[in-house]
Amino acid sequence: MLSTLDPTPAAFALSKLKTTMSETFDAFFADLAVLRRHFRQNPELSLHEFKTQAFVRNYLVHQAHIPAEQIQDCGKTGASPLILSRSTRIVGLVVDILGPTEGPKPAESALTCVAFRGDMDALPMTEKNPHLPYESQSTGVAHMCGHDGHTANLMGFATLVQQRRHFLPPQSIVRLLFQPAEEGYFGTIRHGCLDGVDEVYGYHNWPFPLGNIQVKVGPLMAHGSTFSITISGPGGHGSAPHVTKDPIVAAGQLIGAIQTITSRSLSPHDAAIVSIGQVHGGEADNVIPSSVKLSGTIRDFSPTVESTINQRLETLVKHTCAAFGLEGKLEISDMYAVVVNPDRQANIIREIGMSVVGADRVSDNGLPVCAGEDFTSNDLNPHVSYVNLLVERSPVAELP
Repeated sequence: MLSTLDPTPAAFALSKLKTTMSETFDAFFADLAVLRRHFRQNPELSLHEFKTQAFVRNYLVHQAHIPAEQIQDCGKTGASPLILSRSTRIVGLVVDILGPTEGPKPAESALTCVAFRGDMDALPMTEKNPHLPYESQSTGVAHMCGHDGHTANLMGFATLVQQRRHFLPPQSIVRLLFQPAEEGYFGTIRHGCLDGVDEVYGYHNWPFPLGNIQVKVGPLMAHGSTFSITISGPGGHGSAPHVTKDPIVAAGQLIGAIQTITSRSLSPHDAAIVSIGQVHGGEADNVIPSSVKLSGTIRDFSPTVESTINQRLETLVKHTCAAFGLEGKLEISDMYAVVVNPDRQANIIREIGMSVVGADRVSDNGLPVCAGEDFTSNDLNPHVSYVNLLVERSPVAELP
């Protein structure tokens, strides 16, 4: 993968590497399961992955036998050190595995540094799976988006590459990015960790049939933003609604109106979603509150569609609230850009995937998806590629 821009030698090299380690896979994957369950039991929120970082570093040095000097805090890879606003420490890791120093100098067109990324943070949720012996031990924090698996897999990948680094082209680097804060804070992946990187690859496990790989050229995951709406006006006793400006009734009307944005304001060829996830209002059964708050998410694949949705949302909030004599306030916060796979990198993944799991298990079925991801080519690297590995048979629980 590192020695040429032609994907065929890349597939050959990966196939050769796969053959050399096939006999140890069963035991190796059992060890990865233990790692994954450790993280599942000990989740940490974005920008607070202190114990996770320390555990990963200790494993890489003592189990994967990667020299400590090749493991750095994320943001200290030659660029200006990253300062995190929500933490006094840098909680990501950049790991460089070095190819042989002896050998021919790489051609000018050759890839000399390829990066692979795994995110480490959990979600502010309480896990309720008491039947699992590895259920989260932290109330209000849980790995409900699969990052425990991503971290464990990247640790396993580090072990395999370090053991077989003699297969790498001379003077090449495989860089591993253990990213904190993927869930809404954009982590540290943009802050110097990709300096000198020619290509970068990421993946997400996905709740569909086991052992399949989904990848496609072009848009893969949606642009995402969040919105919050506050409807306010005079409340009062429920026995005298005529002296109030009931924000609950207005909220009900607004919720219905918002559903018309995608069905009536967009072409059926434009994929987009506007979903309300929270509604909060009132504290007593017999009191009409003075405010109601709604919040939700917007997903789309086009700046034009995004603009239409935002404008329609603003219009609906303003005029629906005014019709009830209430004031409406709308706030929209941009989050993830669209994840777009370049042709060459996506085709490399497809070719290697077919050699590993078979051609019938590699497809673009169901893609793109409206889940969001901060692993975006617009802000990271022109040669970013992303893939979904399908690992479960259960419904989607929590995606960013």
